[in-house]
This record gives sequence, structure tokens and C-alpha cells, in this order.
Amino acid sequence: MGKVIVLISITPDCFAESQHVIIDPEFFEFAHSLLSVSEVVLFGRTTFELFQERWPERLRDKESPDWVKKMAQSLHDIQKIVFSSTLSETTWNNSEIVNELEFKKIKSLKDNTEGALLTFGSLTVVESLIEMDLVDDYYFNIQPLIAGNGDARFFNKRVLAEPKKLEYVDHHHLNSGAHIIHYRRAEVELS
Repeated sequence: MGKVIVLISITPDCFAESQHVIIDPEFFEFAHSLLSVSEVVLFGRTTFELFQERWPERLRDKESPDWVKKMAQSLHDIQKIVFSSTLSETTWNNSEIVNELEFKKIKSLKDNTEGALLTFGSLTVVESLIEMDLVDDYYFNIQPLIAGNGDARFFNKRVLAEPKKLEYVDHHHLNSGAHIIHYRRAEVELS
């Protein structure tokens, strides 16, 4: 049985936008370590379109550094599912469009895979997965920046019926100043 892993890059003031993320070889190596244990990457439309626009080109670009090409190749090869009711076609290798994120679909994927189902960002997808209690592992990539403003704030539009207790697992301090904290879903229920 697989599990659902989310990687959320976030500022201490809860903005989760790509322009606030420090992208360097060390972060890519960490992200690649999550990809290497995953069978499927789950996307929302916005993140998918951003990745689809950038990553295939990076794979073809002879000037791309090896650490970028490694990530681009892994993203090219892995199965990708984008949840979107408006996207009608994709040009990215191994990509599938699913109109609606449903509990049964994700549960079936979890039950029938050995590897993980991974998300990068895709806040709407992550929030839905959390609400459905399907996330097993959380990696919060906390950026050394108070953004002060932005369009995408984690859990800005959705309210959970009850808190989700997490259990600390580990952390990774990156040379950039970012700090990745790994939590897993706690087995103990909140009282």
C-alpha cells in the first residue's frame, strides 16, 4: 500500500508561492529523493501548467545543469495526474487529466501502489487531501523570508471540521537557510 506525501514550500507568514522558494541543487536533491520513492505526482491545474511549461524544456536544454536535468527526467518519466475541470488536453509525457479529486480515486491509488503519491504545492489539492484525511507525510519547506503579501496562502479559503494532529519525524536544514520539517499523520486522535 502506498501513501500520500505533500511537499509545501511556505514562508513563516504562510504564503506558498513559487517566487518565494529558494531553488538550488540542495533543494532539488531533496525533492528528487521524494520523487524517487513515488509512483505518481498529483497536481492542481495551476501548478501542473507551470510545471508542464518549464520542465520539458529544461530536459531538452543542453545548457541545463545536471541537477536540473535529473529532476526534469524524473518528472518526465513519472506518472502525473492533474485534477482540473477546465483543462482538456496535456502535452506532457505520462500525464492524465481527472475532472474531480475524489476520495475513492485517491484511496484506490493508495491501495494499489507500492510507492507514494506526491504533491508539489498544488494548494487546492493538498487542502482537499488533508480534509479527506488522506495525507500520510507532510514536508514543510519553510523559507527564510517574511513575504508580507501574495495571492496563495496555505489554508486561506478552506476550514477543516477539526484539527489534524501531526507527529514530528525529522528535519533538514538547507544551506540556503530554508528548513524542511517532516511530520506524519499522528495515530493518536485529538480529544
